[in-house]
Amino acid sequence: MEINFECQKCKKIFDCDVGQVLIDEKAMRPRFEKKLVCPKCGELTMDDVHLTELGQGQLTEATMDF
Repeated sequence: MEINFECQKCKKIFDCDVGQVLIDEKAMRPRFEKKLVCPKCGELTMDDVHLTELGQGQLTEATMDF
């Protein structure tokens, strides 16, 4: 599954193939099968990115079964 993010380090908007999306029920945060990788900055954590409006819709669609 591809989700649209904005890197907080370089402010670049990019699509990232995150694989399967799961929900960490303790933290109530998404967990991704694959790592987040900015084309400019490299590997990132969830704290290094923001979901774009498009990304929010994509994540909602990916987690509708939860």
